[in-house]
Amino acid sequence: MDQFRKKRPFYRVPNGPLRSMVLQGVGSMLPAGNWFPAADVYETASALIVCMDISGFDPDTLTVMAEESRVTVSGMRGYEPRDTVSCIHQLEIDRGFFERSISLPKTVDVSKAVSESRNGFLQITLPLRLRNPVKIKITVE
Repeated sequence: MDQFRKKRPFYRVPNGPLRSMVLQGVGSMLPAGNWFPAADVYETASALIVCMDISGFDPDTLTVMAEESRVTVSGMRGYEPRDTVSCIHQLEIDRGFFERSISLPKTVDVSKAVSESRNGFLQITLPLRLRNPVKIKITVE
């Protein structure tokens, strides 16, 4: 049996070499950097919550733009080696500029949106927009 078949194919590794090559190949089609942090979106009874992995970021360098149906987060993750690097043996952590827009499944009230950074995660709370039904009078002629 071929020794390479025993190993997990590199194209199945979430942050593997093929991912990097593909993203670099389509980089000109992407609106921003060739990477973006992982994000979860979930709903409570009163809000949509976007939770994004921002480990390694200075939260003051992040920008959050909220719209009624979309939230966009952008920022820059840099790297400052402690000493002069003479050789890189492994490099898996994505760095550089990113911009990520997430479409929201429901309309939110942007004026009440808040965000906070805690333990390497950015949590954006977007209260759901309450729809007040409007009673319309029917006129008969």
